[in-house]
Amino acid sequence: MSLMRYRADFPAVILVLAVMLAQLSIFFLVDSHWMALGLAALLLTVQVSSGAICHNHHHVNTFRVRWLNRLFESVMYLQTGTSPFSWTLHHNIGHHRHYLDQDKDPASWKEPDGRLMNRIKFDVVNAARIYPEIIRIGRSHPTLYRRFKMMFVLANLPLLVFALIDPLRTLIVFIGPMVLLLLVLLDNTYGQHAGTETDNHYVASRNVELPLYNLTSWNLGYHTAHHLLPGLHWSKLPELHQQIRGRIPEELIVNTMLLQWEPGRQRRQQESS
Repeated sequence: MSLMRYRADFPAVILVLAVMLAQLSIFFLVDSHWMALGLAALLLTVQVSSGAICHNHHHVNTFRVRWLNRLFESVMYLQTGTSPFSWTLHHNIGHHRHYLDQDKDPASWKEPDGRLMNRIKFDVVNAARIYPEIIRIGRSHPTLYRRFKMMFVLANLPLLVFALIDPLRTLIVFIGPMVLLLLVLLDNTYGQHAGTETDNHYVASRNVELPLYNLTSWNLGYHTAHHLLPGLHWSKLPELHQQIRGRIPEELIVNTMLLQWEPGRQRRQQESS
């Protein structure tokens, strides 16, 4: 029996392990901190894909064995800043249950007065709120919250060891990219939802059909389908998207790699019309 639930996840696992190997190589083998900074920045072009892998894994665990899933999540934490069970609480329970209600969504894109929040403000404010929101949501789910706290400590032990070896190099190779990836994850959420209607699933998400976008984001472009069936494996989203495409407003099919810029452009178009 395969250790993986779906064979389609094999390339994703390879990518995460390759990023981990690259991080360790930069940390232990590169003498110059400036060279390490340059290589870490270059690695981010690939590492950003780990964020989508982490997202998909928290919806449908990659492995059949529990401890392998926790180990995989701990490795991805050092790449994305999302620790084991953190995305389960914040994203699965928080965002997916409440994204149609911006008063309850832990990644709300509306200001208190109902206006569209500025994209940069959204990224910074909601990235800073991720772990406070996890604590708030976790209090209503004590068993899951207990697991989150235990794994948060364990997942940070390698980071502590790295910091004891070389604090500046740890900041360059791990902590800096982790913070940046949290911002990227929130920025992508803004592009997917900000400025849309919240009446139902079909009008509340933007979708991208570009093959390159879905290759690098592991099918996150099929976002309406994902919100309809969040427990559906990412490899099955294209088929569901084709089934429901006729119910999605055409303006929510956004074929651009820079999906996160669409809310601002759409607002300017509305203001000029």
